[in-house]
Amino acid sequence: MITERRHQLILQQLKSNQVLTTKDLMKLTGASVSTIRRDLMQLEKQQLLLRVHGGCKSLNSHLHEEARVSQRQQMSLQQKRQIAKHAAALVQNNEVIFLDSGTTVQKMIPFLQNKQQLLVITNSVDNGSILADYQIKTIILGGNLRSLTKAIVGPNIAIYLDNCHINRAFMGTNGFDSVHGYTTPDPDESAVKRLAIQHSDQAYVLADSSKYGQVRFSKFADLAAAQLITDHLPTTAYHHLLDYTKVTEVKN
Repeated sequence: MITERRHQLILQQLKSNQVLTTKDLMKLTGASVSTIRRDLMQLEKQQLLLRVHGGCKSLNSHLHEEARVSQRQQMSLQQKRQIAKHAAALVQNNEVIFLDSGTTVQKMIPFLQNKQQLLVITNSVDNGSILADYQIKTIILGGNLRSLTKAIVGPNIAIYLDNCHINRAFMGTNGFDSVHGYTTPDPDESAVKRLAIQHSDQAYVLADSSKYGQVRFSKFADLAAAQLITDHLPTTAYHHLLDYTKVTEVKN
């Protein structure tokens, strides 16, 4: 079994088991104890897990956890609203924009109602309903519905977006830092975010500062791939991130 495949299996197993023994991993991969030890050393260097005596454990017990939409909507409400208001002000008349299922992104919608000839593409069922309430022209992408986030995912989205030109794409994220970029727990949602960034002239990630330094399972972009709109960051973090991307701090 090639190294990349073993690493993938190890990380996948950590999604459901926060602690794994070396024997577990030998059985899972068919590799020798020395090979597993080398794998764990490499993955630890990449800050993807922690080695412990006789095995490994998840680097962060929240690495693969994902709050439901209703829970996430109650977090950092004022910061999210200010970030969303600033992001919506970037949208011009006659544009095509993409809004993902992020709860901060969703808060942009009321600030978009006076834009002229705006077309919104979204993979969020909740966004689609709210956009309809504001009578904003909307395309909801088709695919498989994730009950946890009310997001639509799957291969049909790639087929559709391959034929689209998007002026601006707005994404949420569960974590961001200079090493791991922008990350989210679910690989399928990560794939949609990646596609939207690729097919847009300009991409933005909306994230309150509590997401800084957080790492989730699936990376969807390097920091350089999208501008970051956030609230007040620690000064050292702000200047560090500027080496990788444009950062806009929205202050109350």
